[in-house]
Order: sequence, then structure tokens, then C-alpha cells
Amino acid sequence: MATPTLWIIESTYVKTGDEVARVTPAHREWLDQHYKSGVFLTSGRKVDNTGGVIVAQADTLQELVDLFDHDPFVQAGCARYRYTAFNPVKRGRAVQIEGVPLVE
Repeated sequence: MATPTLWIIESTYVKTGDEVARVTPAHREWLDQHYKSGVFLTSGRKVDNTGGVIVAQADTLQELVDLFDHDPFVQAGCARYRYTAFNPVKRGRAVQIEGVPLVE
């Protein structure tokens, strides 16, 4: 099996905290859809509350851009995203990614 392409997706909030908070429930529902589909692996808010980080698995940037076009944060103009692709070469026991060797 080929090594998957993983993505670090970093969001930066571009609206006020109140505006972000109003859209957050819909954003979390959108996130859940993509956890269930297997695209998203983990996510969370940055410690400094300026945005968030998502780790995802996708073949192409376009696949992610098309998916994020439906994100309520994008549709409401609350956040912008930066996408960084990488090919994992190792993993620890806590991470299960098919095709990536486990270091024991």
C-alpha cells in the first residue's frame, strides 16, 4: 500500500470571538461529517484561541478545498485556512495509519 498524504490544516479566525462562537456549532457538525467519512483524523482549537488545527488524509489539495468550501466558518467568513501536505514515514502506537510503519 502507498504511503498516504496527510495534511496539517491551520485556520486563522478573521472575525470577532462572538461571530466565531455563533457559527461554531454548525462548524462542529460539519467536522463530524468528515470524521465519519475518514478524512479528518484529529482537530482542535489553538491554545491562543486565534484559530484551529485539523489533521486530515486526502489525495489532493483540490479535494480539501472543495470540502472546505462547505465549512460554515468559510461560508460565514469567520476563518481562512492554510494547507500543508506531508507523507508520514513513521508512527507511534497511538496513531493508526495504514501503510505507515510503526516504531516500537
